[in-house]
Amino acid sequence: MPQLQDSQVKKFWETRAQDQSLTDAEATHSDVWQRWLEIETIKPFLRAIDSLVDVGCGSGYATRLLAPLVRETLGVDFSGSMIERARTAASGTSNLRFEVGNVLELDSQALGTFDVALSVRCLINLESWDRQQRAIQNIARLLKPGGRFIFVEGLADGRRNLNAMRTQMGLSEMPAVWHNVDFEESQLMPYLDRFFTLDARRHFGTYDFVSRIVHPMAVAPGQPVYDSPINRTAAQLAVHLQEFAALSRVLFLALTRRP
Repeated sequence: MPQLQDSQVKKFWETRAQDQSLTDAEATHSDVWQRWLEIETIKPFLRAIDSLVDVGCGSGYATRLLAPLVRETLGVDFSGSMIERARTAASGTSNLRFEVGNVLELDSQALGTFDVALSVRCLINLESWDRQQRAIQNIARLLKPGGRFIFVEGLADGRRNLNAMRTQMGLSEMPAVWHNVDFEESQLMPYLDRFFTLDARRHFGTYDFVSRIVHPMAVAPGQPVYDSPINRTAAQLAVHLQEFAALSRVLFLALTRRP
């Protein structure tokens, strides 16, 4: 069953990569203003002297935007079509390269070690907590002593709370994403503590409250669209406002590798 799930998830991302109707910003996530918010939240945690590995980089959209902020960048993804798309878009960029690689098989001897590892909605594509633990271990091994891990992944707790509020407001629950396994905070945080210390925590609760509750209520019975002025405003607010923490579908952690 795990091999079947792996095959289905990989086929899904290969198909997305080959769909030329999708922009690079949309290839791995249709919510373009959430993507903007993720990138803007990551930026302050990078330094010009850093080497960065983006694990599960997809089409390389965020990777290309972050590369100018660091010394060198490697993007890794298990989808060959995503990497092909990323390489094409990054042609001529001197401090950026892309390689095909599976987060479950990362090898520091082959890839090198880095000051910063980044995972944005990558680990939720692994179909079990056991595999997610293995992936976190592998990412930790890619880091130099004192290296940092920027973890931007789905949070089951926030999704449940957001769905509860949507129901209270007369909205339907957000449909489950078949290829995602969001993290349970009570399970995740003790495991991360084995490898990392926590430097900072951020969340996107303001964005989720506006884009997933206020927006659909305002346009009902019509359907909300991702690339809308209200979502743009929500993202801009969420950069500065750490409100509605319990409603955040995304957990953003800045971590440092333990000695």
